[in-house]
Amino acid sequence: MSTIVFIAPISLWRRALATETRAAIDAGHRVRLVAEEHPDWDRTPLDPRVEVVWTGATTVEPRESPLAELLLVRLPLGFLRRAARGPLRRRARRAAKRWRRKVVAPRARLRSPEGVTALREAHRVRSIRAALADGDFDWIVLHEPQAVELGADWLPALLEARPELLTTFSFEPRAEAPSGR
Repeated sequence: MSTIVFIAPISLWRRALATETRAAIDAGHRVRLVAEEHPDWDRTPLDPRVEVVWTGATTVEPRESPLAELLLVRLPLGFLRRAARGPLRRRARRAAKRWRRKVVAPRARLRSPEGVTALREAHRVRSIRAALADGDFDWIVLHEPQAVELGADWLPALLEARPELLTTFSFEPRAEAPSGR
């Protein structure tokens, strides 16, 4: 009995994923699924024998403490705004401009949609790596195109370390034969 790890980091193809994992279990394999939680999983339930590792990436949001906001944005800019009313007007305005560019803008980029997407992708990669850390699997199914994109960093090293590891894009019973490796 081999262990198959299905990787579906976005979980867009839930119906196909439920069907393929069920087929793999029915073929006698142990199945582990690394996927994203989604409300639609209720419509396409997974076989209860599937070991599911939820990544939880959609819940990841950039967090900022109110103290950091106070110390890094409000107080320095407030001080520079007051200083800009006096004889140090030009220097204070330049310093405020530089502070906004060097400190405030990078923090805002982290909270931008692109920053949140990057943060969630990094979380997905960490979740996938953690699920594969034990190494007790014989087959990886990269079920979605996003799995290939996220695997670009860690998959080549894994395949180099384990050349016998079978890697496919869907569950294919014929791939079990030695000629399919």
